[in-house]
Amino acid sequence: MSEVETSSVSSSPKAPAPAQIERRTSALSFKPFRIYFGGTVLAMNALRLGAVAQGLLMWELTGSPLSLGGVAAATAIPMMLVNVFGGVFADRFEAKLLLGGSSFIGAMMFVLLGVLDVTNTVEPWHIFSIATFSGFVAGADQPSRQAYFPSLVPKSAMKSAITINGSLMASASVVAPTVGGILMTAFGTPLGFFIASLGWFSMFVATLILPRRGTFKVQRSVLRDLGTGIGYIRSHRVLLVLLILAFSNMLMVFGWIGMLPAFVEEFGGGKREVGFMFSSAGIGAFSGIMVAGRLSPGRRLGWLILGGAASFSTIMLVVSNSPSLAVVMILAAFAHFGNGLFNISSIVAVQLRVPEDIRGRVMGVFAISQSIGILGGLWTGTLASLIGIRAGMMVGPVIMLVMIFTIFVTQRKVRKLHEDPTHDE
Repeated sequence: MSEVETSSVSSSPKAPAPAQIERRTSALSFKPFRIYFGGTVLAMNALRLGAVAQGLLMWELTGSPLSLGGVAAATAIPMMLVNVFGGVFADRFEAKLLLGGSSFIGAMMFVLLGVLDVTNTVEPWHIFSIATFSGFVAGADQPSRQAYFPSLVPKSAMKSAITINGSLMASASVVAPTVGGILMTAFGTPLGFFIASLGWFSMFVATLILPRRGTFKVQRSVLRDLGTGIGYIRSHRVLLVLLILAFSNMLMVFGWIGMLPAFVEEFGGGKREVGFMFSSAGIGAFSGIMVAGRLSPGRRLGWLILGGAASFSTIMLVVSNSPSLAVVMILAAFAHFGNGLFNISSIVAVQLRVPEDIRGRVMGVFAISQSIGILGGLWTGTLASLIGIRAGMMVGPVIMLVMIFTIFVTQRKVRKLHEDPTHDE
């Protein structure tokens, strides 16, 4: 592996300097972040719209919950493989170039799937294959994004940047599925794929304008460099527990999103209702993220993280047994409000405790949790095929609640986590 030389990286990274969280400024006050924001808004809407279109198309072709889970697995497995190494590469190479490349390839994948769909030549294996390639693309995109955007703002705007960055996917979950569901009901799934390709291409254009982050001099192998990030997490108990919590939350509970076409059909719904369900979850997540960004929990940050995760699992148990789609939509919003609180609070806790020179590697490991969430669709889909969609959706939340209670009782440092790392017990 060739070296990348700009600045040096220590073999034993030190903790980041104390974060100045008292005097905050908005990340949108800085032009580079505004450019990043514009491109990411379109890219995240493209990602969500493409996922909805893929699920609907696969459901039309097969009518199988297991197939829906299979598409999720086809995306998640390569995404997980690339996530960690993507974090290493984000530290070794220019992160904005990785972002640009992944955005361009993502656009081309959706164009290809749209052409296959509109010409009526698409088959399930096409969707599986493109989902696999998309997983590789997303696996490079996520850690590059997490490593890159903090470089666009000063420390005083870090929490604002994290909140805004986290809210983009949630807001995309509101707009893209609703508008996409209506359009695809009228014009079919090909339109969804073509619109999604335009969103990814817009992010590619944004990366041509954005400044470089810079790279770090590395003289070790990729695997040893990767070990630095993993070792940093293992040596910091709070980060390790938050990682386990993030993985478990996405695997055990979030997988229900991948089952929406099958779950909505339980109530006699179709494409439009699937779009509404995505939007309901998105509204809740967006609200939770924005509330978390406005809060100053201080020494109650740990309670906020655990409480958000617990509320997500608890309400999803009720969702699984809801009598009507209207009730499901309302409850899904409240459930994902809790998930939004959990996600943004835990990301803030991690980002403020990670040194800049290994940020890509550490956040690459944490980015795997998003892939795990997609893979959760396979877990939920398999259970749904064996014991029914409702019962299959209940198993994960029960396991998650037991885990949250165990962490609350046994992990005092997590329970007492402070927003300011210098005040941690």
